[in-house]
Amino acid sequence: MLTSYQLEKPALSWGEDGAPHSNQFDDVYFDKDSGLEETRYVFLKNNQLKERWASLQKSAFVIAETGFGTGLNFLCAWQAFLNDAPSDKQLHFISVEKYPMTKSMLANALKMWPSISDLSQQLIDAYPEVCHGFHRIELEQGRVQLTLWFGEAQDGFAALDADVDAWFLDGFAPSKNPEMWSDKLFHHIHRLSHQGTTCSTFTAAGIVRRGLQSVGFDVRKVKGFGQKREMTVGVLNTTTASLTERMSQGQSWFNLRQDATQEITKVLVVGAGLAGANTAYALANQGIQVEVWEQGNCIAGGASGNPQGMLYPKLASQDTPVNRFYLSAYLHAHRLYTRLDDSKQFWDACGLIQIPKHDKEAERFEKLLNDKLYPEAILQASKDRVGSLFLPLSGWVVLTRLCEKLLSHDNIKVSLNTKLEGLSPIKTTDKITGWQAQSGDNNSVFSHVVLCTANDTKALGVTPNTPDYPIRGQVSFIDLEKAKAACEAIGESADKTDFDKVLCEFGYVSPSINGLLHFGSTYDLKDQDTQVREEGHKRNLAILESLLLLPKETFNTEDCGGRVSFRCAVPDYTPIVGPVQSESSYQQAYSTLSRNAKWQSNDIAEPITQLFINIGHGSRGLISTPLSGSYIASLITGTPSPLEQQISHKLHPSRFIIRDLKRSQNT
Repeated sequence: MLTSYQLEKPALSWGEDGAPHSNQFDDVYFDKDSGLEETRYVFLKNNQLKERWASLQKSAFVIAETGFGTGLNFLCAWQAFLNDAPSDKQLHFISVEKYPMTKSMLANALKMWPSISDLSQQLIDAYPEVCHGFHRIELEQGRVQLTLWFGEAQDGFAALDADVDAWFLDGFAPSKNPEMWSDKLFHHIHRLSHQGTTCSTFTAAGIVRRGLQSVGFDVRKVKGFGQKREMTVGVLNTTTASLTERMSQGQSWFNLRQDATQEITKVLVVGAGLAGANTAYALANQGIQVEVWEQGNCIAGGASGNPQGMLYPKLASQDTPVNRFYLSAYLHAHRLYTRLDDSKQFWDACGLIQIPKHDKEAERFEKLLNDKLYPEAILQASKDRVGSLFLPLSGWVVLTRLCEKLLSHDNIKVSLNTKLEGLSPIKTTDKITGWQAQSGDNNSVFSHVVLCTANDTKALGVTPNTPDYPIRGQVSFIDLEKAKAACEAIGESADKTDFDKVLCEFGYVSPSINGLLHFGSTYDLKDQDTQVREEGHKRNLAILESLLLLPKETFNTEDCGGRVSFRCAVPDYTPIVGPVQSESSYQQAYSTLSRNAKWQSNDIAEPITQLFINIGHGSRGLISTPLSGSYIASLITGTPSPLEQQISHKLHPSRFIIRDLKRSQNT
């Protein structure tokens, strides 16, 4: 368990020419005179990338790197890929960094290379907050995907789910940084590689050559760059285990992969709310044709249709896989919304103040700040409300406009008033190769289907019985001028309704838009009433009055409007995201778990059948759906996952089957 998501900054000194030098490792990041040429020789030429890209058959090429540093190797690979690879292919670049540079450090270091300044600036603009974990960045409209792991190299590769084609082994020299070049690192380099995977490194040190040889790479020395006498290259010529086995690591019931990616023709996404819109967008951004079926008459007509939502991650006070998911998803959502709308048409990163509900929560907030679990750029003490938290990356979103923006992609076709009424597998020699979907007279064939159907999923009858359930929520709104008049009528300042940050306590209120204050929300279990109720307005007004420090009954329910929707919640407060598998086949194949909960297996019960699910985001859909959509896209395309493996297990739809099997040993 981590004690902090903060990371130590690199201790740098800067030469007169502007080149950075690592004081931690007493080593340079690059040769100040010929850094670009050295990268192109050591990593691009000696992995034969130009030739391999020219004849690339599969849809994506995957490079993994030890030591992101200034990003110079990535920038060179990016530039070369645009020049040498077919335009319909994709580059996935994965890199780890224990001491990540800040954005300003990165900008300062990359000034030295004006010939790649256009790419450098794009990288700097998209560079994530320095925080432990995976960060997925999309460039070139999705054609180039950068996945950064901030933390220990061996931890990042242990958590990675990917199939790597080429390795850039570029940590600081082994003599300066021997801890990185560990047996565990080489083990995971092998786990993530297939027959034909290549590697290259500037060093000819024995610790690196022996480490690669110990896991099966054929290694040789070649001429080094410039004055350097030798460097090392290698290739994995031996047959490796299947991709599913290499990724399973003893837990095959959480399988996400196919050994051979099923051809993608057209993907059906069912549902046009946040989950559906983000899934469709992530797929479309990778060049995939997507059709979205929505049973309602508008986009985001369900719980995703509330007029103003908030980016509110509810960060925990200790490290858990689920908290790491929400933290990573929060940062991902912030980057996506900012990229989609930098002019504040539907997204405003105004910040959020989290006010403690009671003394016990105030104590938790104080401990959270004192323990410094999160970087200050993510969480800090509020200067506006004593004892409260401030989340500077949060804000509000107009949900319908967000979903419309996501679904406006050229590769997406949206069909409203189109209810999924039937879904049948298409089989070839007992293998499911696609799906036939029916809606009225419309019968269409898709290679893959993603159900983003929230509370309607069970009624479809095509998935195992997931334990999700609906929670009724009523949101309210009041005219801003009426709210001001109500304040003045009791001798309070009308300025209390003028605030520039989202406020959260028992509920929330967002800064006004279009002359309205939106606030709420009720949380009603086992309540199926679809009507807006006065009683709900009373509860929401009590929340509003508390947040604005106003006396009770300042406002009248007669001045309120509202909306009712139903969140799709899950008992373990974690979304259900991933491939749909057969409950009966799992129960039979993994019955040993009912006798031994620690049993491990790499045997796959059934192959992935191109049917996926993305539901159960509850009240945190604005946080979790963008990263979940990107994750689903990676599973369909067979490309690197943006999630830690431990996190993907927590989201896996089959987790409930496995949980019940393990629990049955006690009955």
